[in-house]
Amino acid sequence: MNIQARIVFGLACASVCAQAAPAWHSSGPWGGSATTIWVDGNSPQRLLAGARNSLVFLSVDGGEHWARLPFPKHFSGNVTAVAIHPAEPNLFLAGLELQQSPHAGLWYSEDAGQTWKMGAGLEGISVQALAFYPRDPRRIAAATRDGVWTSADSGRSWTRISAPYNHELRSVTAVAFDPQDANVVYAGTTHLPWKTTDGGKSWNSIHDGMLDDSDVFSIFIDPAKPERILASACSGIYRSEDGGGAWTKFKGIPAEQRRTHVIRHAPGKPDVIYAGTTLGLLKSVNGGVTFRRMNELHLLSMALDPHKPGRLYLAAEGAGLWRSDDGGETIHQINEGFVNRRVMSLTSADGVLFSNIVQDGESGGIYASADGGVSWKLASSAAVLKDNHITKIAGCVSKPDFLLAGNEVRALRTLDAGKTWKEVNLGQPAGTRLLAVACASQQGGGKDTVLAGTDKGLLKSTDSGGTWQAVKLTTANIKHSVADIYTSAADPRRVVVRTTQALYLSEDGGVSWRVLNVLFPVNQINDVALAGGAGGAYLVATATGLYGSSDAGRTWQRRESGLEPGTVSTLAVRPGRENEVYAAQFGAVYVSRNQGQSWEKLPGAEMVEATLRKLAFHGREGGRLLALTPDVGVFYLNFQTKQ
Repeated sequence: MNIQARIVFGLACASVCAQAAPAWHSSGPWGGSATTIWVDGNSPQRLLAGARNSLVFLSVDGGEHWARLPFPKHFSGNVTAVAIHPAEPNLFLAGLELQQSPHAGLWYSEDAGQTWKMGAGLEGISVQALAFYPRDPRRIAAATRDGVWTSADSGRSWTRISAPYNHELRSVTAVAFDPQDANVVYAGTTHLPWKTTDGGKSWNSIHDGMLDDSDVFSIFIDPAKPERILASACSGIYRSEDGGGAWTKFKGIPAEQRRTHVIRHAPGKPDVIYAGTTLGLLKSVNGGVTFRRMNELHLLSMALDPHKPGRLYLAAEGAGLWRSDDGGETIHQINEGFVNRRVMSLTSADGVLFSNIVQDGESGGIYASADGGVSWKLASSAAVLKDNHITKIAGCVSKPDFLLAGNEVRALRTLDAGKTWKEVNLGQPAGTRLLAVACASQQGGGKDTVLAGTDKGLLKSTDSGGTWQAVKLTTANIKHSVADIYTSAADPRRVVVRTTQALYLSEDGGVSWRVLNVLFPVNQINDVALAGGAGGAYLVATATGLYGSSDAGRTWQRRESGLEPGTVSTLAVRPGRENEVYAAQFGAVYVSRNQGQSWEKLPGAEMVEATLRKLAFHGREGGRLLALTPDVGVFYLNFQTKQ
């Protein structure tokens, strides 16, 4: 089996797993912020893309499908540059930005992304950009937060070529070789561009004609005419016809569109210029005399196919990866398999799953899945919600088109499955913060109660959020701040509310409540599960381990048999098998078939280079386990429901 055939999407079963063991599948929602993209000049169907959270992806079909590579991500930096070596097709490079960390630097893989090593010399130094010397690609230059560095062995080791005491050349953001002379190197910095003609022994500032204090984000040298240089900066786009001796600013670009992250000539067409700005792609077909804005993407990177005129790839903030086959006139998303999404929560409304995505600007919002989490479609964009930071969402079993959503400053509801939303008046004083939402079912599931946890207490609504009443959790005169609400897919009548002081349990859909006498700090609780149906065990996942109670919460014991010592992040009870509980710990999934008394690791269900923050089941028989992550979206794992 060749290297490409071994690449799997996201998380997969380890090779030592039994053949029948379940395996995780990545399902998106596809997209999220992409920071950099590269086209293999020798095999242009092969692409590399990078993202935040130390994510690197490979496509072998021109971006139609992507696979996440096992790039070491336990340190979660920003991948600022990627490359496939022009002379070594299985040598991949990735620059990582991570402040004050020994993991920052230049990483390389000699087996097409399956294993990675750090380039010697750049350990702990954030890399911003890479450039190959065209005549000898073993020579590479790197722009870093600590100067300009070069490699003579294809990135395996590095040497600084800028003086460490030159503070103007410390924060370097762009780099380029003269295509005919490796001793001529251009460097863009957070304060104007620089140039060396002697391999770094001396450097000169080359900023005549450029606005003072311009951050230079990219430099492009015309391979047919090396003295012609393009530079993009926070102040706009510049051209030099004399190797940087003097710069001319392109005119006619509105001020709000001038922050330009990347600039390129079309291959073989010097009059066609593409500029990627924070407000879209600009294109000129007359050498920069005039520019047209082609779209409104916030662009961070661009790559042009040298063999297909008009094909270009774009990496966008929030909106992921895009391709154009007609010189930018039209574009389409190419995000299948690419995911850099922070999924906050998951809920179900009459069998349809909904998840909320944050940190993606206008591309975030609420996504829906009608096939149990296998695929996702946008249900409500940030523009529809008029908010790009919805952190809480809840649906109800008996209300197929109802959702309650919100964050600390506002609450919203929809009665048409996300097409339209209206503000919800919780009937509380101004400044009340919404901290948690949930839906509880009463006997038979015919009446659902919507719950809202705030810093002023717990509220409930029996008319889909139209009106709200305060819930008295206890007769004691205590001001409750509700931090979280836990419900069970196995038995939605059972609800636990976590306040800043205690846990409260309802087993009748929120009609009545009683306190649970836990002896560990409630602020260490990550998740709660109620196993075994009415009268079953209570399980609590905490930062110090797993606790359980089999006597209605009167006494508690550690339940660590089979688990590792330490944090348990999440729990889920399997519907239809209330004695069967699943727990996540350090990326592995464990199963208990006796209400948490003992545990065993689930074969094939270990999260590889990913963080598992929430488990949930879908389906009445619990045939599918879903996992939420803080950076790579949703995963699902199928079980056999008949045994």
